[in-house]
Amino acid sequence: MKALFAQNQLDTQRPLVTESVKRAVVSTARDSWEVYFSRLFPATGSVGTGVQILAVSHTGIKLLRMAKGSREAGGQLRVLRSYSFADILFVAIPSQNMLEFNLASEKLILFSARAHQVKTLVDDFILELKKDSDFVVAVRNFLPEDPALLSFHKGDIIHLQPLEPPRAGYSAGCVVGKKVVYLEELRRRGPDFGWRFGTIHGRVGRFPSELVQPAAAPDFLQLPTEPGRRRAAAVAAAVASTAAAREVGRRREDGLRLKSKEGRESGTLEDMLCFTKTPLQDSLIELSDSSLNKMATDMFLAVMRFMGDAPLKGQSELDVLCTLLKLCRDHEVMRDECYCQVVKQITDNSSTKQDSCQRGWRLLYIVAAYHSCSEVLQPHLVRFLQDVGRTLGLPFQGIAKACEQNLQKTLRFGGRLELPSSMELRALLAGRSSKRQLFLLPGGLERHLKIKTCTVALDVVEELCAEMALTRPEAFSEYVVFVVTHRGQHVCPLSRRAYILDVASEMEQVEGGYMLWFRRLLWDQPLKFENELYVTLHYNQVLPDYLKGLFSSAPPGRPSEQQLQQVSKLAALQHRAKDHFYLPSVREVQEYIPAQLYRTVAGASWLDLVSQHRQQTQALSPHQARAQFLGLLSASPLFGSSFFFVQSCSNVAVPAPCILAVNQNGLSFLSTETHELMVQFPLKEIQSTRTQRPTASSSCPYVEIALGDVAAQRTVQLQLEQSPAGPGAVSCGGCARGELAQRPG
Repeated sequence: MKALFAQNQLDTQRPLVTESVKRAVVSTARDSWEVYFSRLFPATGSVGTGVQILAVSHTGIKLLRMAKGSREAGGQLRVLRSYSFADILFVAIPSQNMLEFNLASEKLILFSARAHQVKTLVDDFILELKKDSDFVVAVRNFLPEDPALLSFHKGDIIHLQPLEPPRAGYSAGCVVGKKVVYLEELRRRGPDFGWRFGTIHGRVGRFPSELVQPAAAPDFLQLPTEPGRRRAAAVAAAVASTAAAREVGRRREDGLRLKSKEGRESGTLEDMLCFTKTPLQDSLIELSDSSLNKMATDMFLAVMRFMGDAPLKGQSELDVLCTLLKLCRDHEVMRDECYCQVVKQITDNSSTKQDSCQRGWRLLYIVAAYHSCSEVLQPHLVRFLQDVGRTLGLPFQGIAKACEQNLQKTLRFGGRLELPSSMELRALLAGRSSKRQLFLLPGGLERHLKIKTCTVALDVVEELCAEMALTRPEAFSEYVVFVVTHRGQHVCPLSRRAYILDVASEMEQVEGGYMLWFRRLLWDQPLKFENELYVTLHYNQVLPDYLKGLFSSAPPGRPSEQQLQQVSKLAALQHRAKDHFYLPSVREVQEYIPAQLYRTVAGASWLDLVSQHRQQTQALSPHQARAQFLGLLSASPLFGSSFFFVQSCSNVAVPAPCILAVNQNGLSFLSTETHELMVQFPLKEIQSTRTQRPTASSSCPYVEIALGDVAAQRTVQLQLEQSPAGPGAVSCGGCARGELAQRPG
């Protein structure tokens, strides 16, 4: 759009343009701005989908959500998933406010108070698009043995063609009212007498009219004419989708098998899409560069070697696999080629090697974990995997589902980065795709979770949150997985997109080993007290900071009566949280009270104060005692903060050394002696933060904080040391040494 404006010298001062330019602007906006020409309806999906809005336009429907943190007021709409009208068979309303979109390969359920308006609008669009469409969609499978007939599966889009004679010198016809009617002479939209003629994936033939219904023209069939990756991807789409039809059709429909290709002309499309015992001499998709074509043939040889259909010649299986993955990593255009080659070799696999097909599927499983495919190939590859995964009785039904899950994860999170180790590869080849990984929760709690090939940090967060009865995405965003190395001296939060096995592979090279921690980082959501694990985790996380006196300042003299009562009750609750019924000793009471407060009153007096709360706390269970402790402590202004020790500060207004508390209110600088508030920067003043990692000459990290607005911005530089909670420890809010929390949003 910017280029169009520049080309025609358009701006707010010169709005007058010709009609052709106006049409070009509208056309560009319609094609480039995803939701600009859409009608928006409030809608929700199933739990975890994140759908908030349904958009309906001339191109189809889109599932949207409001992305937080954008600079625009109110946020920005983010497209979660799109469906063209060619994907939609029909729309139904099974019950009030419920929309059921029957798609080619799935059903989409949405809920909206305006369900009837949505259905009417979608029906109108589909009806209008069908009027002038030369396409139909299959409503049932059709897999005949007769090669003159067109085979297809439910959901396939077929392009109608003028009827042609089945063979030279012959005509196709039928008897109607005692007259012979030649089908090839019928008009396109005239009576079809039960038969149609069309094409799909390069194949042509006749098929029964009753098996199809009119459909809107699909976008993916408009193949780009320019050479390069987009055209190659379009060709790859035909390869993979036809391979899918052959693979499923061969096994699913009454045991039908494709006829032998003996005697047929070599090099036909069907030959391209089936297993071969001989190496390829050319790429499957069109590659204009001869060097890429050579790369494709080398890649196919690697596929054959991994599947056992070609000798390794001194290489290990890991060497061959790494060669494939590196080719796809370094040359994005080769990814579709790789997918098509593997699909080819697992289709009608007739290898003499007993485990060839199984190894091919496991290779597809690994490739899908590392590299995505093009947008053009994606729907066909997904349909292939879904057809195999959903068809009972197929030998590779389970791994097909796993391949689809890996592919969807890769499309969402970007794919694995670290090449698999020899140990991981041996496990994958043996059919083991998961391992148990230890995660440490506050207070020494342990959780061993099953980590699969494509498990990311977000999966871990969601699983542990589910164990704490947290199911909303807003809650997931407040918890983080940390990787801890150098014997606890270095703590780093993991991105939610980080693959756990990648992290493990990288950290295994670090001296001293590593640990994975799970902590709460943000504290916007209110506390809950029903779930025992939830309460125990939060209690264990805040307790060390409380005992270090980080939530309150030390009084100049004797604490107030109110403060004495609260501190003594918190001590009694800690004692009961340990499931103790007996009266605590003076030494135990000392362990329950922050040091700077304990020394203001005699130990015997503290014991008397704690004893006053004993009767109330004895009636509580340990879980209830922890919950009450959290409830009382949450009233503190610094509850939910992350604490850091600041060695020096470039701003003279901040006396250093001091303690920095970071929470949703901003930055608070506290006295190291009394923990009194000295300086505070509200969150709205913080523009950005940047962390400078420790170097060989300095073991302390630096943090630069930009304050104010763009016109009057100032920078504060902090030199951090270990957190007051201990070397490399994660404090209440979850941030660690050198890891200053970023501004939310």
